[in-house]
Amino acid sequence: MEALLNKSAVEPSLAQAAANARRRPRVLHLLNSFELGGTERQAVELLKRLDQTRYDVRLAAIQRKGPLYAEVAVHYPRLLEFPLNSLYNAQALRQMRRLRAWLLDEEIDILHAHDFYAGWLSVMAAQFTGVKIIACQRHLRLSDRWVHAAGRRVINGLAHRVLVNAELIRAHVLATGTARADKLVVIRNGLTFQTEPATHDAVRAALLAELQLPADALLIGNVANLRPVKGHRYLLQAAASVVRQFPNAHFVLVGTGELHAALLEQAAELGLSANVHLLGQRPNAAQLAQAFDLAVLASLHEGLPNTVMEAMAAGVPVVATAVGGVLELITDGETGYLAPAADAARLAEKLLQALTDEAGRAQLAARGRAFLLDQFSMQRMVTATERLYDELSGAPRSGEFIRPAT
Repeated sequence: MEALLNKSAVEPSLAQAAANARRRPRVLHLLNSFELGGTERQAVELLKRLDQTRYDVRLAAIQRKGPLYAEVAVHYPRLLEFPLNSLYNAQALRQMRRLRAWLLDEEIDILHAHDFYAGWLSVMAAQFTGVKIIACQRHLRLSDRWVHAAGRRVINGLAHRVLVNAELIRAHVLATGTARADKLVVIRNGLTFQTEPATHDAVRAALLAELQLPADALLIGNVANLRPVKGHRYLLQAAASVVRQFPNAHFVLVGTGELHAALLEQAAELGLSANVHLLGQRPNAAQLAQAFDLAVLASLHEGLPNTVMEAMAAGVPVVATAVGGVLELITDGETGYLAPAADAARLAEKLLQALTDEAGRAQLAARGRAFLLDQFSMQRMVTATERLYDELSGAPRSGEFIRPAT
């Protein structure tokens, strides 16, 4: 009788263990929104490619808005929303409680938060639930506001892993003490768009026709939201110097933001109204890079900028400021051109150097493209992320988990 009792006690536990072993880890991805941005694009491309036979992936957002959700809607038709209008009001408290209850009811194993506000909501809601939190930091700092600096410290401190996309961001996090070294994971962005040179002529012709420019126009493209951190005011100051030597140079700004009117006014003051074109937000911005003779990024600080990667992959030479993860993409004079941040004169020098030496910039562009295609494949990013999920869920797979030495 005792043996039978012992057997009946053991068999359910073995059955439960077997069931748990077969259960796919449940992973919830939480984004701020699905607007056109580098973070959102990387998240969407990852969501398209995760192995659904190995992971039970769910999707949620603080706001449903933005065109990128359409790209994953077929895979994730059930989109949860946890709307916030502040980090510290009654609405925020309600959403924390809702998310916490959902995490427990659905027995979520891993919460992958892609943005600052998603990260804050995640770490607040998931405390003492057993859910493992991955918080992403894809920038050196979100803004100069103290609340963002304090919030980042809380997010990184409470998350189980802090995912960064560049070694320089990892070094910054360690220097500021917002996360321990054993929490930090570097997974570089995956290249979201690749092109062949044969398609460039058609894209360029279409853009020239749209802007009503002649075939000999030099197109210098900047793909960045119109916000102060992107350094547009320095770019326009540099553009004035460039246009004096190259009157056929046209600066094409792709993006939207609060500086739209101010940039139009600055262009007029500099006499650049005919040479500066604000295209607004374009869902095909990566493809549009093929039309450029030169791509430029004038950011004051950056993570690992998708727009630089996309231009390099398209075989377009890039002039960028030497900030953040840009330094992991461009070696000055080898794979592109670097200028100091917030220095319009030096930025103009680099632009003029590239425009003056057509053969030299073509060689740099070719080396940059080869480097990107080798080091920043999308599959590399997906594989590294899946290994992180396996580590956190206790389901190791073959191959080493990608982590820099501490």
